[in-house]
Amino acid sequence: MKISDTIDPHVLPSIKLKAFWVLDRLEKSGNDRFTAGAMSTFLIEKYTIKTSRQAIEYALKQDRHATHKNNSGYKLMESGRKQLKELKQKEEVVMIEAGKPFSAKNIALKDIFSALKGETLICDPYVDINTLDIVFKNSDKKKPVKILTKNVIDKPAGTFTRHLTDLRNEGYKVEIGVYSSSDLHDRYIMDNQAFWLSGNSLNHLGSKESFLVRLGEDIRQSMLATFNNRWKVSKKL
Repeated sequence: MKISDTIDPHVLPSIKLKAFWVLDRLEKSGNDRFTAGAMSTFLIEKYTIKTSRQAIEYALKQDRHATHKNNSGYKLMESGRKQLKELKQKEEVVMIEAGKPFSAKNIALKDIFSALKGETLICDPYVDINTLDIVFKNSDKKKPVKILTKNVIDKPAGTFTRHLTDLRNEGYKVEIGVYSSSDLHDRYIMDNQAFWLSGNSLNHLGSKESFLVRLGEDIRQSMLATFNNRWKVSKKL
C-alpha cells in the first residue's frame, strides 16, 4: 500500500505536499516521473483541487531534495516520501457528521478551542456572524483571537459589524483581517502549539460531512509564517 492511499489530499496544507502525494499516487501507473502540468491536471480533474502547473513548479523548487527533476518530469525522493509519512503519523482526526451543526460547533469545536494556548489564529475564506458566534461560545475571552479571511458575508448589511462590536463590548479581543488575494483558500485554527486544518468553513461545520485534522509542528511553523505575512497586509475591521 502506498502512503498516499492513507491520506486525503484535500487536507494537505500546502501545494508542495499535494504534489508529493500525487507523485506517490501516480507511481502505481508504472511510471515514476510526471510533469508539473500532469500533476496539476490530476489534482484538478480527479480531486477538484484548485492549482496550476506554475504553482506546483514553484512549490517543488522550495524543497529541491524532496524530488528529482529531469526532462521527463519529477520523481519523488525519499525525503518527500518521509514528509508524507511523518504527516500521517502526527495527524489526529475529528470527524464532523453531516446534519449535526449544533454538535460540531458546541462539542467538537469546544474540545479544540479549550485546549488552545495563548493567541488563537483562524484562517477561513468565508466568515459571517456564525463565525463570531463560534468564537463567543467556544473561546476564552481572555485569549486574543485573530481571524484572517477573504470574504466577510454581511447580510443584512451592517449585521456583521454590529455583532463584532457587541462581541468586543463584552470583552472579547477579536480582530478581523481581510486579505483579498485569491491565494487564500485554506481553513485552519492554530495557537502556539497546535495546528488544526478544517475541511469546511467553520460557519458551516456540520452541514455536511467533513474533518478537522491536527497536523505536525513543521506544518504549524510554516503556516504561522504565512498567516503573519498575510495578516500584516490585510485590511483590519
